[in-house]
Amino acid sequence: MTALRKVTRDLRDTRRRLQAEEDRNGEPIAIVGMSCRFPGHVDSPEALWELVSSGRGASGSFPVDRGWDLDALFNESADGKVASYVREGGFLYDAGWFDAAFFGISPREAVTIDPQQRLLLEVAWESLERARISPQALRGSDVGVFAGAMNQDYAVRLHESVEDFEGFLTTGNTGSVVSGRLSYALGLVGPAVTVDTACSSSLVTMHMAARSLRGRECSLALAGGVTVMSMPTTFTEFCKQRNLAPDGRAKSFAAAADGTAWAEGVGMVVMERLSDAERNGHPVLALIRGSAVNQDGASNGLSAPNGPSQERVIWQALRDARLTAEEIDAVEGHATGTRLGDPIEAQALLATYGQGRSPERPLWLGSLKSNIGHAQAAAGVGGVIKMVMALRHGVLPQTLHVDEPTPKVDWSAGEVRLLTQPRDWPREDRPRRAGVSSFGVSGTNAHLILEEAPKESSHDDDAADSTGTGGGATVPLVLSARTAAAVREQARRLHSHLTDHPDLAPAQVAGSLVTTRSTFDERAVVLGADRAELLDGLDNVVQGVPDARTVAGHAVGGRDVVFVFPGQGGQWAGMALELREEFPVFAETLHACAEALAEHVEWSLLDVLREAEGAPGLDRVDVIQPVLFSVTVALADLWRSLGVEPSAVVGSSLGEIAAAYTAGTLSLADATKVAVLRSRALLELSGRSGMVSVPLGRAQVEELIAAWPDRLFVSGVNSPSISVVSGDNEAVDELLAVCAERGIRARRVATDCASHYPEVEALEERLLTDLADLAPEPARIAFLSTVAGEPAGAETVPDAAYWYRNTRRTVEFGPVVQRLAATGNKVYIEISPHPVLKVALSEIVEQEGGEAAVLSTLRRQTGDRRAFLTSLARAYVSGVSVDWAALPELAGAPQVDLPTYAFQRERYWPRPAAAPDGGRGPAAGAPASVGQGAVDAHFWEAVENGDLGRLGADLRCDDRTPLKDVLPELASWHRQGLERARVDGWRYIERWRPVDLPAAGPQGRWLLVHPGGTESDAPAEWVRDSLREAGCPVVDLPVDTADTDAATLTERLRQACADGGPEPAGVVSLLAFDGRHDAARPSVPRGTAATLALVRALGAAGITAPLWCLTQGAVTTAAGDRPGAVEQAQIWGLGRVVALEHPDRWGGLVDLPGALDPHAGTQLCAALGSAHTGEDQLALRPVGILGRRLVADGGARPAAATAPWRPTGTVLITGGTGALGAHVARWAADQGAGHLLLTSRRGADAPGAAELRADLEASGATVTIAACDVADRRAVQQLLDGIPDRHPLTAVFHAAGVLDDGMTADLDTGRLEGVLAPKTEGARLLDELTRGTALSAFVLFSGFAATVGSSGQAGYAAANAHLDALARRRRADGLPATSIAWGPWTGGGLVDEGIEERLQRRGLTALEPRLAVLGLSALLSGGPDGPANVALVDVDWGRFLPSFTAARPSPLLRELAQPTLANPTASDGRDDIPGGGAGPTLAERLPGLTGTERDRLLLTTVRAQVASTLGYPGPDAVSPRQQFKELGIDSLTALELRNGLQSVAGVALPATLVFDHPTPEAVAGHLSRTLLGDGAPTSSTLFTDIDRLGSALGSADLDEAEQHLVATRLRSLAARWDAAPTNGAGDVAQTLADADRSEVLAFIDRELGLS
Repeated sequence: MTALRKVTRDLRDTRRRLQAEEDRNGEPIAIVGMSCRFPGHVDSPEALWELVSSGRGASGSFPVDRGWDLDALFNESADGKVASYVREGGFLYDAGWFDAAFFGISPREAVTIDPQQRLLLEVAWESLERARISPQALRGSDVGVFAGAMNQDYAVRLHESVEDFEGFLTTGNTGSVVSGRLSYALGLVGPAVTVDTACSSSLVTMHMAARSLRGRECSLALAGGVTVMSMPTTFTEFCKQRNLAPDGRAKSFAAAADGTAWAEGVGMVVMERLSDAERNGHPVLALIRGSAVNQDGASNGLSAPNGPSQERVIWQALRDARLTAEEIDAVEGHATGTRLGDPIEAQALLATYGQGRSPERPLWLGSLKSNIGHAQAAAGVGGVIKMVMALRHGVLPQTLHVDEPTPKVDWSAGEVRLLTQPRDWPREDRPRRAGVSSFGVSGTNAHLILEEAPKESSHDDDAADSTGTGGGATVPLVLSARTAAAVREQARRLHSHLTDHPDLAPAQVAGSLVTTRSTFDERAVVLGADRAELLDGLDNVVQGVPDARTVAGHAVGGRDVVFVFPGQGGQWAGMALELREEFPVFAETLHACAEALAEHVEWSLLDVLREAEGAPGLDRVDVIQPVLFSVTVALADLWRSLGVEPSAVVGSSLGEIAAAYTAGTLSLADATKVAVLRSRALLELSGRSGMVSVPLGRAQVEELIAAWPDRLFVSGVNSPSISVVSGDNEAVDELLAVCAERGIRARRVATDCASHYPEVEALEERLLTDLADLAPEPARIAFLSTVAGEPAGAETVPDAAYWYRNTRRTVEFGPVVQRLAATGNKVYIEISPHPVLKVALSEIVEQEGGEAAVLSTLRRQTGDRRAFLTSLARAYVSGVSVDWAALPELAGAPQVDLPTYAFQRERYWPRPAAAPDGGRGPAAGAPASVGQGAVDAHFWEAVENGDLGRLGADLRCDDRTPLKDVLPELASWHRQGLERARVDGWRYIERWRPVDLPAAGPQGRWLLVHPGGTESDAPAEWVRDSLREAGCPVVDLPVDTADTDAATLTERLRQACADGGPEPAGVVSLLAFDGRHDAARPSVPRGTAATLALVRALGAAGITAPLWCLTQGAVTTAAGDRPGAVEQAQIWGLGRVVALEHPDRWGGLVDLPGALDPHAGTQLCAALGSAHTGEDQLALRPVGILGRRLVADGGARPAAATAPWRPTGTVLITGGTGALGAHVARWAADQGAGHLLLTSRRGADAPGAAELRADLEASGATVTIAACDVADRRAVQQLLDGIPDRHPLTAVFHAAGVLDDGMTADLDTGRLEGVLAPKTEGARLLDELTRGTALSAFVLFSGFAATVGSSGQAGYAAANAHLDALARRRRADGLPATSIAWGPWTGGGLVDEGIEERLQRRGLTALEPRLAVLGLSALLSGGPDGPANVALVDVDWGRFLPSFTAARPSPLLRELAQPTLANPTASDGRDDIPGGGAGPTLAERLPGLTGTERDRLLLTTVRAQVASTLGYPGPDAVSPRQQFKELGIDSLTALELRNGLQSVAGVALPATLVFDHPTPEAVAGHLSRTLLGDGAPTSSTLFTDIDRLGSALGSADLDEAEQHLVATRLRSLAARWDAAPTNGAGDVAQTLADADRSEVLAFIDRELGLS
């Protein structure tokens, strides 16, 4: 029976173990954090949910900043095919932007790293923060990384670049490093796996992560995927197969499905076993109940989907989840939108989930791809994030683009329904659940089952305590970041977050900041007792405004903390009582002191502090000193309870008692006894003596008091310029009188009994007797005695004899602190209720130099809690480690969601070897010989090939033509060829380039000027919100645009700025949005008139803030775009002129996108904050911020076109009798025009009209000259109606115009009307009235002044900019239109000789009319594919640019400056950087400089060389004390840096330079010693170097192996120091001297801990 019972028991135990194992293997996996970036500017799960729940799509145009040749992609090739018939997709337009510095990656390396790796780094960090986990806290832990990635085409971009990326290409572009870099950057030691199963990659990673968690391979896992298309190959290849939807939109499961739509994205989830997540307090967003992965195997095609395999993977996932199909409510389908794949997937779902369900509870089917497209390796994780958000919101979002369910599926075969509308998803009798599918083109299928979070674990922001949102205890909001700009952005985000979530309790927010966020060196702390105060403090951090509630600065790591305890003087009634109520540790120590005191005194400590009735006052030394002692030791314990531990303590007089207790050498009982009995003994001296603080050094004071021998004595030396004197009262009074006479600001110390002078000797026996039973112990913290005569460095034993010496001898506080300061930088914290020694401490550390910090604890008449937290904040900001979570209000506070880290991104993308569109034509800005060379080359090629026919049809000779006739013909051909080449070089067009604007954004207060009560109200609100979101106060100024009197507006501006606030930092105008017209000035939009008035009024009001004028739809940035607001284009012409006339107060022009969303608001703020970049013509678009550029027209439209434009019918020329019009008329007649209709205001009576008619008729043309006001609709209609049927209208040339030049300060609306009417109104009428006419040409005569701006021509520029926009609109509407921005013409009175000479000096050569019309002919011969806007101007850019940009830079013309043509040997612009060019070495330059100059030059040189080596923009981007490893250095760049410095310095430097001297400052110091022979280091410099090493070690982010390596190195150095000197250094030097390159790199890797 015993054996049977044992077997039974064993079986039962085995069954329990098996069940436990089964339960463990089936434990749900919690998703505790998520982060993502998807098309549509989705940058968070919440943004993704907003996109899908609002039913929006995210398709957009192809990116313009990746070096893709869009013309080659979209235009037909010679065989009539296009590379990509798709023009839209789902793109991450900011894929190239990355915060490299945050991850310790140099700019040089960052550009070589695949953007997929970069995106994963940032998104992984965000996902951990969203899981309420500090990423730094995971370093060295078994966290797994599972990353899906399939595209690896970025390397192609790198190989095509002009830059040299040797040494970085492998790690930056290898699939395995996608996961490995993430583990490396975060210090994670769990499994790291990169998965490529194509489109199922990210769902497979989640399956693998779940398995790894259940198998205990890791305790936490990051899983997800990423796709960025660095090349357009994915589009071109699938277009060849016709597998892409032409409109770039996936129509999942729809009858209209016509192919997939490619997209990009990145998503990451943080996964944890449910039990661990609940135990760790992490938010549970949803559960993964089960998952499965399988393969199609040998199916009907490698890339073809397989229905049976899809069914199998669903059943496998359900089994893994231990659920049935009917327990699943919805499925997020793979659903690529293809005609083949979607029906197969739907049938598999019908065969699994669709069976056994009631019609009332069908399976609901949808797909994220209908919103964003197919994000490939990120598609699966995107679907998971979408469905987790759906579970949390209880809504199933709509699937877009479903006209009707695909008829290729028998939907009646099961209960599966498409989500063609959003549906509520209520909780019922069981948890809500959803499936997610992903199928890879390789045949790997994945399916995952999600379940809503358990109610007890659900993430609900922890129901913030609303009682905490009002008044209460002061709490700290602790912020930190890598850079000061990031701290400000963190503050802005937190401000916005608190504003959007008013239910959040301040204590919860404060607690979450210090428990879920990592700590960096740039820090800020905001203190506040309520929401309003905290918000104000955050706003001041954003603005950089000093505020008593905020503390900000840069933390210096590795500095020891020293507690400093003063003597008497800091006491005050009620001191520190508030702390007793709010800090249990303080109260506990204070009560312990009260109990200890009770054994020696009859009064109560607490009664004294409370000033209770009957309690003694703080006017007795025997009360003051014990009370001060009690308060200071309680304060010391309070600091220590919050993680601030001293490495040493220093006391002055009475303060030494508290120092001894804090150091652990005296018990509290013994220390209390000393405080009481010492002070009681001093009562014997009461009333007979006094003390004076004198602001002089010891020697000076001794000389001063020599007049009172044996009566006055130096009793304390606080600093080199502060001493204390003790003596009898009469002598003290006399000393004070003498000091007053000499202007010495001496003051009497508040005590009636002096100490530290001979009279104290009478107390020796008493003190020795009273304190005889003290029991000192060895100090646990260094206790530095300030008693005169104590041996420095010896351990102090605070026995009775010591306390007598402490009372009798001089207090040498200053010398002790000086010795301490010489050992390196420290943080000195004065532990007292009011600072007493802070001035002395500050003087000492300032004289020592370095970066010591001096802090206090409390202040008189300041709330104790607020004062202490302010001191704690200052300590933290100084670099002291503070355990904020130990604050009573924060300890245990529920965690809440917070904004994630504010990455400070810059763009990293390789520069292509050549611009996709050629950038500039061969003749742009080049000498005439360039065009001549092309003509000559063409000629000689024809001669060598014996084929003169190749020279063109115009060559009237052949092989039989006599030589005497051939030569003149060839000469004529050559001359004409040169003329045509010259004209070809006059053509310039507008291009919009992506610009990289810094993320700093605007600062200060902004003035928003907008039309009141118009359509601009919504844009005004958007601008206002965007600026306020950026932290900028906004002053609103609505303007009545019907009244454009500049004087009235001037007064309104003055009133708006007269509220006592700061001057505006900028002015934003939305006046252009008012497109209304007034009867008195019908051609001038109110917006244009009001903008002109604003420019004038700002000048009159003395407001110099830059003016930014906003428009919407005034410009177009891509071919085919239609300008939505042609009249607003006038502001662009006007603005370009204002920029030249008022460069000091001009900001720029910004055209807004159609959708004014938060992303566009961020772009606007970036634009408004970019004034220092010079970018002043910008367009905000979904693809990014674009800058306007003028480039040479490199299109294939030569003047020698083989099919010249030939006019037929009637050619209408407005302004036809004027100078330009007459030339055009003669040219048209020569081209064979049958009927010329010329108009002008005076018609046939115009000067020269008769002669012109005769000339034209002599050419064979019929001529009509009519008087017509082209701004009069009836007149123009009558003119057109009068055109004879036999000569129908076929071409329009609008050359009418009036010049009325004048500076903007002198312009008014009347003068604007005179200029705009004939040009803009005439063009509008001609456009509207000829739209039904088949025209072959519609040409508008614009001017170069509108293209670039011209002082004094604001009206003319505004009118011509309008014409340019009108031409673009006609082109977008499929109508012919060309607007030509003419340069000046010569002849015919257009430009007189004086003007022509002045223009020539500026680089503008007037066009010869004959050649000008040749250029016109070439443009019209180019057909409808030519540019809608083109400038024809003869410019010598070498002369034009310097004068044009003298007052203001012009990015518009940046691409026309050609240093390579003008000077092919021009430098790269680094000659002004020390060491950037050939010149004297440092060894030659240093001897003639002062010490300060030498230090500055050396440090600047090192920083410049580091910047050059690592790719930073300049030396200012390299912090002197930043570790090289943090800057992104590796073995290769370490050697390059050494080599560069060696060349600059002119001396040999060791290969281990950056290891031995790990900061730029340290390298500069080494160079100084090497070049100047500073001699052997002193003890002071050694201590400084050791301190710097300590700082470096304290801030180093090392894993265990690296720590071991550093420790070994330190032990080796210590051993060498202890032992006799050896020649080890020489051995290393010799070894390196003999090593080859690879051996040196390996050595550096070992020493830097990089291998």
